[in-house]
Amino acid sequence: MSKAAVIGDGRSVSVRSVGDAPLGDGEVRIDVAYCGVCGSDLHLFFDTPEPMSGHVLGHEFTGTVGEVGPGVDGGSAGDRVVILPIEDCGECFACRNPELDGVCIAGLTQGPGLGRPGALADSVVVPASMLFAVPDGLDLRTAALTEPLAVAVRGVWRSGVAAGDSVVVMGAGPIGLLVVEALHSRGITDILVVEPNTDRRVFAQTFGVVVTAPEDLCAAAAGLAGPVRAVLDCTGNSTVLGQALSVLAYSGTIVILGIAIEPAELLPMVVTVNELTIIGSTAYSRRDFTEALDSLAAGRINSSALITSVIGLDGVDAALRELGAGTSRDVKVLVQPGR
Repeated sequence: MSKAAVIGDGRSVSVRSVGDAPLGDGEVRIDVAYCGVCGSDLHLFFDTPEPMSGHVLGHEFTGTVGEVGPGVDGGSAGDRVVILPIEDCGECFACRNPELDGVCIAGLTQGPGLGRPGALADSVVVPASMLFAVPDGLDLRTAALTEPLAVAVRGVWRSGVAAGDSVVVMGAGPIGLLVVEALHSRGITDILVVEPNTDRRVFAQTFGVVVTAPEDLCAAAAGLAGPVRAVLDCTGNSTVLGQALSVLAYSGTIVILGIAIEPAELLPMVVTVNELTIIGSTAYSRRDFTEALDSLAAGRINSSALITSVIGLDGVDAALRELGAGTSRDVKVLVQPGR
Protein backbone atom coordinates (compact mmCIF):
# COMPACT_ATOMS: atom_id res chain seq x y z
CA MET A 1 0.00 0.00 0.00
CA SER A 2 1.07 3.57 -0.66
CA LYS A 3 -0.39 7.07 -0.34
CA ALA A 4 -1.93 9.09 -3.18
CA ALA A 5 -3.83 12.36 -3.58
CA VAL A 6 -7.13 11.07 -4.98
CA ILE A 7 -9.99 13.09 -6.48
CA GLY A 8 -13.30 12.53 -4.70
CA ASP A 9 -16.92 12.84 -5.85
CA GLY A 10 -17.21 16.46 -4.70
CA ARG A 11 -14.24 17.80 -6.67
CA SER A 12 -11.96 17.57 -3.67
CA VAL A 13 -8.65 15.84 -3.19
CA SER A 14 -7.82 13.71 -0.18
CA VAL A 15 -4.82 11.57 0.70
CA ARG A 16 -5.75 7.91 0.68
CA SER A 17 -4.06 4.55 0.92
CA VAL A 18 -4.09 2.80 -2.45
CA GLY A 19 -2.95 -0.61 -3.56
CA ASP A 20 0.25 -0.90 -5.57
CA ALA A 21 -0.62 -1.63 -9.19
CA PRO A 22 1.01 -4.79 -10.56
CA LEU A 23 3.72 -4.34 -13.18
CA GLY A 24 2.88 -5.33 -16.72
CA ASP A 25 5.27 -6.24 -19.49
CA GLY A 26 7.69 -3.37 -20.15
CA GLU A 27 6.62 -1.38 -17.10
CA VAL A 28 8.49 0.03 -14.11
CA ARG A 29 7.44 1.35 -10.73
CA ILE A 30 8.74 4.83 -9.93
CA ASP A 31 9.18 6.06 -6.38
CA VAL A 32 8.13 9.67 -6.90
CA ALA A 33 10.52 12.37 -5.69
CA TYR A 34 8.80 15.52 -7.00
CA CYS A 35 5.70 16.18 -9.10
CA GLY A 36 4.70 19.58 -10.46
CA VAL A 37 1.17 21.00 -10.35
CA CYS A 38 0.26 21.95 -13.92
CA GLY A 39 -2.35 24.17 -15.57
CA SER A 40 -3.78 21.11 -17.32
CA ASP A 41 -4.31 19.57 -13.86
CA LEU A 42 -6.53 22.55 -13.09
CA HIS A 43 -8.56 21.96 -16.27
CA LEU A 44 -9.02 18.29 -15.41
CA PHE A 45 -9.94 19.08 -11.82
CA PHE A 46 -12.33 21.97 -12.39
CA ASP A 47 -13.55 21.88 -16.03
CA THR A 48 -14.60 18.30 -16.72
CA PRO A 49 -18.39 17.75 -16.86
CA GLU A 50 -18.17 15.30 -13.98
CA PRO A 51 -15.52 15.02 -11.27
CA MET A 52 -12.77 12.55 -12.17
CA SER A 53 -13.58 10.57 -9.06
CA GLY A 54 -10.91 8.09 -8.07
CA HIS A 55 -8.32 9.59 -10.41
CA VAL A 56 -4.80 10.64 -9.45
CA LEU A 57 -3.36 13.65 -11.27
CA GLY A 58 0.30 14.42 -11.93
CA HIS A 59 2.43 14.13 -15.06
CA GLU A 60 5.45 16.41 -14.38
CA PHE A 61 7.61 14.20 -12.21
CA THR A 62 10.93 12.72 -11.27
CA GLY A 63 11.92 9.84 -9.05
CA THR A 64 13.90 6.66 -8.78
CA VAL A 65 13.11 3.29 -10.27
CA GLY A 66 11.81 1.13 -7.46
CA GLU A 67 10.89 -2.03 -9.34
CA VAL A 68 11.34 -3.34 -12.88
CA GLY A 69 8.76 -5.47 -14.62
CA PRO A 70 9.24 -8.24 -17.17
CA GLY A 71 10.54 -7.33 -20.61
CA VAL A 72 12.30 -4.12 -19.54
CA ASP A 73 15.65 -3.60 -21.21
CA GLY A 74 18.04 -0.91 -19.97
CA GLY A 75 16.48 0.16 -16.67
CA SER A 76 17.29 -0.97 -13.16
CA ALA A 77 16.23 -0.28 -9.59
CA GLY A 78 17.77 2.88 -8.17
CA ASP A 79 18.05 4.75 -11.48
CA ARG A 80 17.25 8.48 -11.18
CA VAL A 81 14.74 9.36 -13.88
CA VAL A 82 12.41 11.99 -15.27
CA ILE A 83 9.34 10.87 -17.18
CA LEU A 84 8.16 11.92 -20.64
CA PRO A 85 4.47 11.10 -20.10
CA ILE A 86 3.58 10.18 -23.69
CA GLU A 87 3.38 6.60 -24.97
CA ASP A 88 3.49 6.78 -28.77
CA CYS A 89 0.66 4.88 -30.42
CA GLY A 90 2.71 4.04 -33.51
CA GLU A 91 -0.24 4.64 -35.84
CA CYS A 92 -1.06 8.38 -35.97
CA PHE A 93 0.43 10.86 -38.45
CA ALA A 94 3.03 12.06 -35.95
CA CYS A 95 4.17 8.53 -35.13
CA ARG A 96 4.34 7.51 -38.80
CA ASN A 97 6.39 10.60 -39.69
CA PRO A 98 9.05 10.87 -36.95
CA GLU A 99 11.15 13.27 -39.02
CA LEU A 100 8.50 15.96 -38.32
CA ASP A 101 9.14 15.82 -34.55
CA GLY A 102 5.38 15.75 -33.99
CA VAL A 103 3.33 14.92 -30.91
CA CYS A 104 1.28 11.74 -30.53
CA ILE A 105 -1.96 13.15 -29.11
CA ALA A 106 -3.39 9.69 -28.42
CA GLY A 107 -0.26 8.82 -26.47
CA LEU A 108 -0.48 12.09 -24.55
CA THR A 109 -4.08 11.51 -23.48
CA GLN A 110 -3.25 8.02 -22.26
CA GLY A 111 -0.23 9.09 -20.20
CA PRO A 112 0.10 9.28 -16.41
CA GLY A 113 -2.17 11.87 -14.82
CA LEU A 114 -4.49 11.78 -17.84
CA GLY A 115 -5.46 8.32 -19.07
CA ARG A 116 -3.78 6.41 -16.26
CA PRO A 117 -3.00 7.15 -12.58
CA GLY A 118 -0.54 9.99 -12.13
CA ALA A 119 2.34 10.84 -9.86
CA LEU A 120 0.66 12.72 -7.01
CA ALA A 121 1.43 9.59 -5.07
CA ASP A 122 4.27 7.77 -3.33
CA SER A 123 4.76 5.63 -6.43
CA VAL A 124 3.41 5.24 -9.95
CA VAL A 125 3.66 2.62 -12.70
CA VAL A 126 4.69 3.75 -16.21
CA PRO A 127 6.07 2.17 -19.38
CA ALA A 128 9.87 2.02 -19.31
CA SER A 129 9.89 3.79 -22.70
CA MET A 130 8.91 7.00 -20.88
CA LEU A 131 12.09 7.12 -18.78
CA PHE A 132 14.89 9.62 -19.31
CA ALA A 133 18.00 9.33 -17.14
CA VAL A 134 18.63 12.41 -15.01
CA PRO A 135 22.22 13.53 -15.67
CA ASP A 136 24.75 13.40 -12.86
CA GLY A 137 24.87 16.75 -11.09
CA LEU A 138 21.22 17.58 -11.75
CA ASP A 139 19.02 17.18 -8.67
CA LEU A 140 15.58 15.60 -8.93
CA ARG A 141 13.88 18.79 -7.69
CA THR A 142 15.21 20.83 -10.58
CA ALA A 143 14.72 17.99 -13.07
CA ALA A 144 10.98 18.08 -12.25
CA LEU A 145 10.83 21.20 -14.48
CA THR A 146 11.80 19.18 -17.56
CA GLU A 147 8.25 18.47 -18.73
CA PRO A 148 6.89 22.06 -18.54
CA LEU A 149 10.17 23.42 -19.92
CA ALA A 150 9.78 21.06 -22.89
CA VAL A 151 6.39 22.70 -23.56
CA ALA A 152 8.13 26.07 -23.65
CA VAL A 153 10.99 24.78 -25.81
CA ARG A 154 8.53 23.50 -28.40
CA GLY A 155 6.63 26.80 -28.46
CA VAL A 156 9.85 28.72 -29.08
CA TRP A 157 10.86 26.27 -31.82
CA ARG A 158 7.45 26.61 -33.48
CA SER A 159 7.77 30.40 -33.47
CA GLY A 160 10.88 30.32 -35.63
CA VAL A 161 12.54 33.20 -33.76
CA ALA A 162 16.30 33.63 -33.59
CA ALA A 163 18.87 35.72 -31.75
CA GLY A 164 18.26 39.40 -32.41
CA ASP A 165 14.47 39.07 -32.82
CA SER A 166 11.99 40.93 -30.63
CA VAL A 167 9.40 38.70 -28.94
CA VAL A 168 6.28 39.26 -26.85
CA VAL A 169 5.25 36.66 -24.24
CA MET A 170 1.66 36.84 -23.04
CA GLY A 171 1.37 35.65 -19.45
CA ALA A 172 3.88 35.42 -16.60
CA GLY A 173 2.73 32.09 -15.22
CA PRO A 174 4.93 28.98 -15.16
CA ILE A 175 4.84 28.37 -18.92
CA GLY A 176 5.28 32.06 -19.75
CA LEU A 177 8.38 32.36 -17.58
CA LEU A 178 9.75 29.06 -18.87
CA VAL A 179 9.27 30.44 -22.40
CA VAL A 180 11.34 33.45 -21.32
CA GLU A 181 14.08 31.11 -20.12
CA ALA A 182 13.89 29.03 -23.30
CA LEU A 183 14.25 32.23 -25.35
CA HIS A 184 17.21 33.33 -23.24
CA SER A 185 18.88 29.95 -23.70
CA ARG A 186 18.75 30.54 -27.47
CA GLY A 187 20.29 33.99 -27.22
CA ILE A 188 17.01 35.94 -27.58
CA THR A 189 17.00 38.83 -25.13
CA ASP A 190 14.64 41.52 -26.51
CA ILE A 191 11.53 40.22 -24.72
CA LEU A 192 8.35 41.90 -23.51
CA VAL A 193 6.17 40.02 -21.00
CA VAL A 194 2.51 41.01 -20.69
CA GLU A 195 0.78 40.18 -17.40
CA PRO A 196 -2.34 41.63 -15.70
CA ASN A 197 -1.37 40.53 -12.16
CA THR A 198 0.79 43.13 -10.41
CA ASP A 199 2.67 40.63 -8.22
CA ARG A 200 3.53 38.46 -11.21
CA ARG A 201 4.70 41.51 -13.18
CA VAL A 202 7.10 42.38 -10.38
CA PHE A 203 8.30 38.78 -10.21
CA ALA A 204 8.76 38.54 -14.00
CA GLN A 205 11.08 41.56 -13.94
CA THR A 206 13.62 39.49 -12.02
CA PHE A 207 14.05 37.40 -15.17
CA GLY A 208 15.63 40.31 -17.03
CA VAL A 209 12.73 41.22 -19.31
CA VAL A 210 10.56 44.26 -19.95
CA VAL A 211 7.14 43.80 -18.33
CA THR A 212 3.85 45.58 -18.92
CA ALA A 213 0.14 45.40 -18.14
CA PRO A 214 -2.18 44.43 -21.03
CA GLU A 215 -3.59 47.97 -21.34
CA ASP A 216 -0.09 49.31 -22.04
CA LEU A 217 0.88 46.59 -24.51
CA CYS A 218 1.09 48.70 -27.68
CA ALA A 219 3.22 51.43 -26.10
CA ALA A 220 5.55 48.89 -24.50
CA ALA A 221 5.93 46.90 -27.73
CA ALA A 222 6.87 50.10 -29.57
CA GLY A 223 9.81 50.42 -27.19
CA LEU A 224 11.36 47.08 -28.19
CA ALA A 225 14.57 47.14 -30.21
CA GLY A 226 12.88 45.89 -33.36
CA PRO A 227 9.55 44.82 -34.86
CA VAL A 228 7.76 42.03 -33.00
CA ARG A 229 8.57 38.83 -34.87
CA ALA A 230 6.55 36.52 -32.64
CA VAL A 231 4.00 36.51 -29.87
CA LEU A 232 3.82 33.44 -27.64
CA ASP A 233 0.45 33.21 -25.91
CA CYS A 234 0.79 31.29 -22.64
CA THR A 235 -2.40 32.54 -20.98
CA GLY A 236 -5.25 30.20 -21.89
CA ASN A 237 -7.33 33.39 -22.28
CA SER A 238 -9.20 33.66 -25.59
CA THR A 239 -9.19 37.48 -25.57
CA VAL A 240 -5.40 37.55 -25.89
CA LEU A 241 -5.38 36.58 -29.56
CA GLY A 242 -6.79 39.94 -30.64
CA GLN A 243 -4.27 41.79 -28.47
CA ALA A 244 -1.42 39.81 -29.98
CA LEU A 245 -2.46 40.73 -33.50
CA SER A 246 -2.29 44.40 -32.62
CA VAL A 247 1.48 44.34 -32.04
CA LEU A 248 2.72 41.63 -34.38
CA ALA A 249 4.91 42.89 -37.24
CA TYR A 250 4.45 42.02 -40.90
CA SER A 251 4.90 38.27 -41.56
CA GLY A 252 5.09 37.59 -37.83
CA THR A 253 3.89 34.51 -35.99
CA ILE A 254 1.54 33.92 -33.07
CA VAL A 255 2.09 30.67 -31.19
CA ILE A 256 -0.78 29.57 -28.93
CA LEU A 257 0.48 27.45 -26.03
CA GLY A 258 -2.27 28.17 -23.47
CA ILE A 259 -5.45 26.10 -23.51
CA ALA A 260 -8.41 28.47 -24.02
CA ILE A 261 -11.87 26.91 -23.83
CA GLU A 262 -13.82 29.99 -24.96
CA PRO A 263 -14.14 31.27 -28.57
CA ALA A 264 -11.71 33.97 -29.68
CA GLU A 265 -12.50 37.05 -31.74
CA LEU A 266 -10.10 38.43 -34.33
CA LEU A 267 -10.22 40.59 -37.44
CA PRO A 268 -9.24 38.32 -40.36
CA MET A 269 -8.25 41.33 -42.47
CA VAL A 270 -5.34 42.01 -40.11
CA VAL A 271 -4.06 38.46 -40.62
CA THR A 272 -4.48 38.68 -44.40
CA VAL A 273 -3.00 42.13 -45.01
CA ASN A 274 0.00 41.55 -42.73
CA GLU A 275 0.48 37.94 -43.87
CA LEU A 276 0.54 36.69 -40.31
CA THR A 277 0.79 33.10 -39.15
CA ILE A 278 -1.25 31.67 -36.26
CA ILE A 279 -0.16 28.24 -35.05
CA GLY A 280 -0.70 26.00 -32.07
CA SER A 281 1.88 24.23 -29.96
CA THR A 282 1.03 21.30 -27.75
CA ALA A 283 3.22 19.25 -25.44
CA TYR A 284 6.60 18.23 -26.93
CA SER A 285 8.53 15.69 -28.93
CA ARG A 286 11.44 13.65 -27.62
CA ARG A 287 13.72 16.24 -29.20
CA ASP A 288 12.06 19.04 -27.19
CA PHE A 289 12.22 16.97 -24.00
CA THR A 290 15.91 16.23 -24.53
CA GLU A 291 16.70 19.92 -25.14
CA ALA A 292 14.83 20.87 -21.97
CA LEU A 293 16.66 18.30 -19.85
CA ASP A 294 20.02 19.32 -21.32
CA SER A 295 19.31 23.01 -20.63
CA LEU A 296 18.51 22.27 -16.99
CA ALA A 297 21.61 20.11 -16.60
CA ALA A 298 23.76 22.87 -18.12
CA GLY A 299 22.35 25.48 -15.72
CA ARG A 300 20.91 27.63 -18.53
CA ILE A 301 17.51 27.88 -16.80
CA ASN A 302 16.73 30.00 -13.73
CA SER A 303 15.12 27.02 -12.03
CA SER A 304 15.59 28.10 -8.41
CA ALA A 305 13.47 31.21 -8.94
CA LEU A 306 10.71 29.36 -10.80
CA ILE A 307 10.01 26.82 -8.04
CA THR A 308 8.22 28.91 -5.44
CA SER A 309 6.71 26.22 -3.16
CA VAL A 310 7.23 22.58 -2.27
CA ILE A 311 4.31 20.92 -0.50
CA GLY A 312 3.26 17.46 0.63
CA LEU A 313 0.36 15.39 -0.66
CA ASP A 314 -1.87 16.83 2.05
CA GLY A 315 -1.49 20.30 0.51
CA VAL A 316 -2.65 19.35 -3.00
CA ASP A 317 -6.34 20.20 -2.57
CA ALA A 318 -5.63 23.71 -1.24
CA ALA A 319 -2.97 24.34 -3.89
CA LEU A 320 -5.33 23.39 -6.71
CA ARG A 321 -8.05 25.68 -5.36
CA GLU A 322 -5.73 28.66 -4.83
CA LEU A 323 -4.12 28.28 -8.25
CA GLY A 324 -7.50 27.81 -9.91
CA ALA A 325 -8.94 30.91 -8.23
CA GLY A 326 -5.90 33.01 -9.10
CA THR A 327 -5.32 33.83 -5.42
CA SER A 328 -2.01 32.01 -5.09
CA ARG A 329 1.24 33.97 -5.12
CA ASP A 330 3.05 30.88 -6.36
CA VAL A 331 4.47 30.38 -9.83
CA LYS A 332 5.50 26.73 -9.79
CA VAL A 333 4.37 24.38 -7.05
CA LEU A 334 6.07 21.03 -6.63
CA VAL A 335 4.61 18.19 -4.59
CA GLN A 336 7.05 16.03 -2.63
CA PRO A 337 5.06 12.91 -1.64
CA GLY A 338 7.45 11.96 1.15
CA ARG A 339 7.26 15.42 2.73
